[in-house]
Amino acid sequence: MAATPHENRIRKFLAQRLHVLEPGLRRVDEEYILVNPLGAGGRIDILARDQHQMWVVIELKRSNQTAREATQEIAKYVELLRREKRLPADRIRAIVVALEPQWKELLAPLSNLERDWHHDLRGYSLRVDDEGIPLDARRIDLLPEPLDQKLTSIHFIYLFGHRESRDRCWSQVVRCAAEAHIDDLVGVDLDYCGPPGFVRNPYALYLGLGRVDPSKGLPPCESECDHETLDEEDRRNYDYPDEYDALCHLTSSVFGDEFETAGPGKFSDLVNHPHWKIGQIRAAGSFALGLYEADDLIAALRGNDGGARVLLHSSASTKIASRWAELRQAAMGCLATNDEWSEIVSGWFDAIGALPYEYDVKLHIYNPCDLIATLVFALPEGLREYRSEVITKSLTEYVPMVMAVARPRDGDGAHFVLRGMLHWNGVAVPDLRRRIGIVFRDPMSWHAVRAAGVCWQADRELLQILGMWYVAHASVFRPKPEGGLEELDNMILLPNELKPETVESWGGLFSLVDFIERHREETFLLVQEYRKGLHVVDTRNMPSSRDA
Repeated sequence: MAATPHENRIRKFLAQRLHVLEPGLRRVDEEYILVNPLGAGGRIDILARDQHQMWVVIELKRSNQTAREATQEIAKYVELLRREKRLPADRIRAIVVALEPQWKELLAPLSNLERDWHHDLRGYSLRVDDEGIPLDARRIDLLPEPLDQKLTSIHFIYLFGHRESRDRCWSQVVRCAAEAHIDDLVGVDLDYCGPPGFVRNPYALYLGLGRVDPSKGLPPCESECDHETLDEEDRRNYDYPDEYDALCHLTSSVFGDEFETAGPGKFSDLVNHPHWKIGQIRAAGSFALGLYEADDLIAALRGNDGGARVLLHSSASTKIASRWAELRQAAMGCLATNDEWSEIVSGWFDAIGALPYEYDVKLHIYNPCDLIATLVFALPEGLREYRSEVITKSLTEYVPMVMAVARPRDGDGAHFVLRGMLHWNGVAVPDLRRRIGIVFRDPMSWHAVRAAGVCWQADRELLQILGMWYVAHASVFRPKPEGGLEELDNMILLPNELKPETVESWGGLFSLVDFIERHREETFLLVQEYRKGLHVVDTRNMPSSRDA
C-alpha cells in the first residue's frame, strides 16, 4: 500500500478542486497569514469564499497529532480573521477536512465546538488517490447533543414483607427498565422502624427513573406489550410522557407485596418521617459511575434538579448561561403553585441576570402552599406556649419562605438579598374556625385534599379569606472596610394584585406570628382539632424548610 501523500501536497490539489467539498467554493489564498498582536498568529490552510460571499476558513488535518490541535486552531483563526476583516459572526464559516482515520480524533471535540459556536462549522472526510489528488469528500455527521441525564419526577415505591424480596426486585427493575430504554435509575431502601401495626410491609424500595435515551429509538411497548401507553392527547399533560410509559412497562412486569406511585414531595415526606430510615442507595447506568455521592442522589430525588414542588436548595453563576437558566427553571417549577412568589422571584432573577458582573446566587425555597399544615405541624402543644418567642422558634422550619442571596465574584460589589415571607393584612378574622370551614368542611376534607396533591388550590382561597399574601423584601448591601456588610436599600416587593395604597390603608404588613397571637385561642383549638386524625389518616411528617 502506498504511503499517504504529505499534507502540503494534498492542500495544493484541494485548493484547486474545492468543488469536491461543496459547489461554489473558490480559493482566495493558501497558507493565509494571520497576525495576532496579543500572541502567536497562524496560517489558514485555505481561505475561501462561498457562493453566498461568506468567508470560509478551511483547515486540513492529515495526521492524528495535527487533528488533536484542530479545535484550538480553528477557533483562533476564525477570531483573528474576524478582527482583521471586521466581520460579523454570520459572515464567516469554518470547514475541517481530514482523511478518514483522523476523524477518530476530530469527531468529539469538533462536535462540542459546533454545538456551542456562533459560526457554521462543518467537517468532511476526504478521499485522495496515491498522488494526493482529491477524489471526493463525505460530509461528517457531527455528534448530536448528548442526553442530559437527570432523575425525573416519575417515581414509584415497592413495599415488601421481607428484605430478600426487595433485593430481588431491584435486579428485575434494572432489567425491565432497560427494555423500555431507561438504563439510568436510582433506588433507595427505606426501612420502617416505628410502632407495629401501622405498616404491613416494612421494607420499601423507592425508585427514581432517569430519562429515556432517544438514541436507542422508540421503545417496543406500543407494538410488543399489552400494558396501556399514553395517547397523544394525554402525553401533553405529562412532563415526562416517555418515562411514564416506561414506568407502566416496569410495573406490568415487576411486582411487590404493595406499591404506590410517588414523586419528589412524597420522597421528602418519607425521608423526613421519624419512622422511616434510609438504608442502601442503589444506582444503575450513569448514576452508578462513581460521579454521584449519596447526597447528590437524595437531593435529585427531592427534586433539586428541577422537579421540586415544595423544597428547593440550589445555586448557580449568572454568567454560566446553562446553569443559570436551569436554576431559574427549577425555581419557577417549585413556585408553580404560588403565583405571587412566581411573579416576584422571576422579576428578581431578571434584575440579577442583567447585572454586568458575575454573581454567585444561592437559592432556598420552601413552598408548601398549605397553611393548615404549617400550623398543625409547627405550633406548640399547649396554649401557654403560644407566646411570641416560642411561636417564632417553632415556625422557623415550617413557615413558607424564599431566600436568595447574590454575591459578586470580585467580592467588592453590592450584595443582593431576596427574602420571601407570608404576610397578614392585620385585619382580625372573626370566628376563625368557621371561616376556615368555608374551605375545609372538617379535618377529613383537609386530609383528602392533601392526599390528592391539590392543597395549593384550596390554600389560595384560604389565604384570601384570612387576608394573607406572599410578598418579599429585596435588600442591597455593600461590604464595609472593617468587614461585614452595610445595608444600602430595602424595599417590599408586592405581587401585581396587591397595590401599595392598599397596604398603606392596612397600616402595613404583619407577620404570621402576629396573626397567631391575635387569634391565639381559636388557632390553638383549630390545631388540636386538625391534629386528632393524624395518627389514623396521615402518619407522615410535613417536610420542613431545613430538609431541602
